[in-house]
Amino acid sequence: MTDRKTKWKEEAWEALLVQKWDTRGAACSVEYSVEDLNSILSKYTKSGQGEIRIFHSGSTKVFALKKRGVVKIPISRTQWKLVQAPKPLEFKEPQEGGIFSPQNELTEGMVAGIVDTLETKSNPGETTLLAIAKHTGLIRDFYTLTENGVLFTGGRQKAKVTVHVNGDMMDMSKAQIEIDGGFEWPMDVVIAEMKSSFKQTDFDTNQALLPMLKWKKLLPQKTVHSLVLLAETHQNNIEYWAYDIGESGAGLGAEILKSKKYIIELNHAH
Repeated sequence: MTDRKTKWKEEAWEALLVQKWDTRGAACSVEYSVEDLNSILSKYTKSGQGEIRIFHSGSTKVFALKKRGVVKIPISRTQWKLVQAPKPLEFKEPQEGGIFSPQNELTEGMVAGIVDTLETKSNPGETTLLAIAKHTGLIRDFYTLTENGVLFTGGRQKAKVTVHVNGDMMDMSKAQIEIDGGFEWPMDVVIAEMKSSFKQTDFDTNQALLPMLKWKKLLPQKTVHSLVLLAETHQNNIEYWAYDIGESGAGLGAEILKSKKYIIELNHAH
């Protein structure tokens, strides 16, 4: 069932899938472009809802896609492909880990930011949570790295990779990706995807895989890790769930290689 706020999005996706996916025959993938969306979205422009972004974000939550077992893959800023969905990842609560002794204490700014968000019963932003994970040595501990890493990349970038999905070679060199933070060590690189809730698990795993594939290509001499962090702030601590993501078979399949829980106590941040 969909509520009134999402019904029009479902209708738009259903119209696209009926037009493109349901008529594909034996093809493993179907390409569509912004031109294919314009006629569908024109129906909603009068209500101010005719925005192409409904086809870009949150597609893992769209029932029209889920019932067909389909996901979209970006080819460029104006072109995408529909393919059979890989097996979804389950970000279960890690059984390993617990109270973590930080390498560095939280800064005054970090503490002030946490106190400020606790007053509004919300979490600090993902940038803050990732900065804390790096500063306290959490990321270093998770990958058993002995030195301090350096933030070297982040933000929107081109994917610059070619992948094989269901026997179909897909050039994603022009596809856009976004990296929350990339950290570099002498022999390792960690590309991090940060989520500010344990419930934010229904996201496109391409967010974790594509940046890793890109930097593996750019830095073949280093070991490139893909890290997904889920975190929530409580009155007395920040709790992180860390997952190391790896490739599973060909294409864009992914698997969780290891996971660990980190609890950073905030006794001084009341």
